[in-house]
Amino acid sequence: MSDQSTKERILEAASRVFCEKGFKATTVRDICAGADANVAAINYHFGDKRKLYYQVLQMWMDEMMTGADRQKGITEDSTIEERLRAYVSGELRTLCTYDDPKKIKKRKIRLLFEEYVSEDCDPELFKCHDEIDGELLIPIIREILAPIEDDKIIQQAHIAASGVLVHHFLAIIHYPEGEIESEEKLNFMTDYYTTFILGSLKAIKEKYHAK
Repeated sequence: MSDQSTKERILEAASRVFCEKGFKATTVRDICAGADANVAAINYHFGDKRKLYYQVLQMWMDEMMTGADRQKGITEDSTIEERLRAYVSGELRTLCTYDDPKKIKKRKIRLLFEEYVSEDCDPELFKCHDEIDGELLIPIIREILAPIEDDKIIQQAHIAASGVLVHHFLAIIHYPEGEIESEEKLNFMTDYYTTFILGSLKAIKEKYHAK
């Protein structure tokens, strides 16, 4: 087999085992068994278990960022509310469990959050989401808050708006009732958070523009 196919097998096996056991409980031999590879191959392609784990997390992040369309149905004529709703729907679609009965996405989200709050987290891992927010969410916030141009207010508004969605991601880890188990619930939660965020931004504009 080629080196490339060996590397791909290792990544696929590592993704399965890390998702099931987490970083600490997973051994290199677990991954070798699943990939039909040896320790030397893992060291050659990835260096060590930690670096391989990082590659797996990066793969999961890329899947989550590309797998949910945050501009679905958006055209040049779409309103600011429609653009915000499409963004919110795309973010929440990552949490849908009706197409994921084994709750694999939920386990991946848990591990990604564990990495996010770790002391040695590499911010590059989550840069892809920051870039999407910079391209989609922040311009929406700027437009809603206009004519406010204070970067501190806009930055804080972005933190608050995205934080509402992040909290829902965290909540489902311990509160299964927050899981999105149907298209109807996805639409409900999308409407709910869109209304909440939009109302909050309008209130911020009213308060700080008056000053």
